[in-house]
Amino acid sequence: MIIISILEMFLSNGAIKKKGDPMHKALPIILLILAIAFSGCTGSDSPDELALAQTQFERANLNLNGKIVDVKLVPSDIRAGEKVTAELVVANTGTENITKETIDIKAKVKTLNDTMANLALKFMDDEKKTRTFTMDFDEEIKPGTVKAISAIFNTQQEMQGRSLAGTYQITITLSVNGQKVDAKLLPVTLHSGTPREFMPTPTPPPTPTPASTPMPTITSTETPVPTPTPEPVVTATPTGVKVPARVMANRFTEPNKQIDVGDAILWTNLDDETYTLVEVNGKIGNITLNNRATYVFNTTGSYKLLLYYNKVREPYSYQSITVMVNTSK
Repeated sequence: MIIISILEMFLSNGAIKKKGDPMHKALPIILLILAIAFSGCTGSDSPDELALAQTQFERANLNLNGKIVDVKLVPSDIRAGEKVTAELVVANTGTENITKETIDIKAKVKTLNDTMANLALKFMDDEKKTRTFTMDFDEEIKPGTVKAISAIFNTQQEMQGRSLAGTYQITITLSVNGQKVDAKLLPVTLHSGTPREFMPTPTPPPTPTPASTPMPTITSTETPVPTPTPEPVVTATPTGVKVPARVMANRFTEPNKQIDVGDAILWTNLDDETYTLVEVNGKIGNITLNNRATYVFNTTGSYKLLLYYNKVREPYSYQSITVMVNTSK
């Protein structure tokens, strides 16, 4: 999913003509509305807009189809001015390979937390409150499979001294190989507060190859600036333990699992359907589940699996897996 910050909107200020006019003081407030930034998402907020998101597009090529299966923003409680990672999970529900994806994002400001700025919104038409942006990708997605597409963007904290915290609405339209196939409508909230810096989870380094150590060179160094300590990642060899899990009636029977690092999960499929288990953040590869499937989790962390199949429909089924170090061993 791809969501980007909208930095500016252009609005005529012809209504503000005289310096002495009281409305002249509202000019900075109106101008701040021209900057739009947004974050975190769930659900829909009007029947008409929901109908738009569920539009069935007329497809010239009936063999080419796709679906937006999942949209996730990290962090979920985004503050204005923070960097955001957007994850969009796209499924190929047709019979032809998808080689190009286009994401059109239409964003419209709904309300602003700043009282005066919110009042000024009432004098703007929908066209002036809305802008559309496009992003292209070249990911190959074969029929019956899914792929996570991610994007990192920055939100804007304020403009003209006014906070841009508030609610926004975005429509995400997916086109594959040049053909529109699906759309999602999402309300978006941008929270107030001091922007935070998030440290990415480090990837375990490979085992180094022994090499000769050169003589150290003494150089002057600056006093280091303390930085937040990221949560350590622990890797382990397989323990041989297999933790059972089941899929039945197109659902994970256990939405949450906690295992020790090095353990495996053994999924048993009680349906006739063939499933694909998709880690929505791309931390591991897709897992095909026919009758049984096993995966060894050698690295600590949190994993979120989506249960995907050809005729998947909402509400989707997820399984959250927490991999931890067993300190009792």
